[in-house]
Amino acid sequence: MGLLRTFLCRRALELRDRLVLCGSDRSGNIGMIAALGAIPLVLATGIAVDYARASAAKADLQAAVDAAVLAGARDASAGWSSVATGMLSASVRTKDFTVASSTFTQDASGNYVGTATGTVKATFSGLVSVETIPIAATATAVTKAASDKVCILLLNTSATPGLLLNGGANINASNCQVHVKSTGNPAATFNASTTLSTKKICVAGSSVLDNGGTHPNLSKGCTTVTDPFAGTLPTPSSSTCTYTNVNVNGGTFTASPGVYCGWTNLNSAPTINFQPGVYVIKGGGVNVNGGTWNGTGVTFYFPDTSYIQFNGTTKLNLSAPTSGTYANLLMYEATGLAKTSFTMNATNGANLSGLIHLPSRQLTLNSGANVSSNNLTMVLDTLTVNTVNWTLDSSDKIIAASGSSGSTAGVYLKQ
Repeated sequence: MGLLRTFLCRRALELRDRLVLCGSDRSGNIGMIAALGAIPLVLATGIAVDYARASAAKADLQAAVDAAVLAGARDASAGWSSVATGMLSASVRTKDFTVASSTFTQDASGNYVGTATGTVKATFSGLVSVETIPIAATATAVTKAASDKVCILLLNTSATPGLLLNGGANINASNCQVHVKSTGNPAATFNASTTLSTKKICVAGSSVLDNGGTHPNLSKGCTTVTDPFAGTLPTPSSSTCTYTNVNVNGGTFTASPGVYCGWTNLNSAPTINFQPGVYVIKGGGVNVNGGTWNGTGVTFYFPDTSYIQFNGTTKLNLSAPTSGTYANLLMYEATGLAKTSFTMNATNGANLSGLIHLPSRQLTLNSGANVSSNNLTMVLDTLTVNTVNWTLDSSDKIIAASGSSGSTAGVYLKQ
């Protein structure tokens, strides 16, 4: 392109010199007309060169935006747009244009959308008052759900056991897998009168205590997945207490998002209606003594070892947000917490939707708890199940069973 530009410039200078000679030669009128006629041709050729450069730059910008949205979609964290922006900057660093603006957002379907505009500095087109040529590009990345998904991931590598099913435990997760990272002795225990129906039970250890029950598709010494959400989830502000030591005694109570400090006591089976938003449980926990919880678009966050103790007969109808910073996050905690217990007793039905990411918690389901969800993913330290009927499938926060570090099985550009 540089050689062509030099050639055209030389041609223009030659034409100028010829025009000067023709102007001094009164007998060369035909030569004058020919020279003048050549000027638009040279100018048109130069403008064509500028627009050819712009076309090439647009293709480069499109490739850069494509790469950016793919990188952001593969990251799939709350900070994916920063990842996409960084990829865009790296991709255009040596290109023949300037990026003027870029935006990266998610559309209503959860697709990753990127747009960028830029300019190419004109060379010849400046002769007709065109200093820069605008270019733009848009790309959409679509995530493809994993065909094999992990709906329960137990992270403790030395627990004995990491998974314990006692008599009366019945879990139906026929469309997803359960992965146990423990290599303890035993790594998992299945007692009589239990059922664990899954696509696969992947236990890292080779020692499993089998006292009966039904648990097909068991694989020992199996390669388990890593936690794809570790270190990627947003951190809500928790420095200032919004509510402290709240007490509710029966009736109906409307809860608002905020930071709940100390102990929240819900007595005499109240009905709690949670408004959409983030509920930070700090410096104590929540004692739930029966009642009903209703909440759509809610997230519960634990910045410390605070917890929720479900006692009595409690009915839970809780679903995570479907968009925004806390999309698909139902319950999760800060990183690096000490290992503590988390118990759910005698629920009168639990319809839960979203990701429960409590990697330090040793969850126990007791006394006839019934959990039904077609949209639930759980990451825990260990799990003990007693006399429970539980039906579940993976949430939209997917853990791909292939063992990849991402939360989706594939990402591709939408045509």
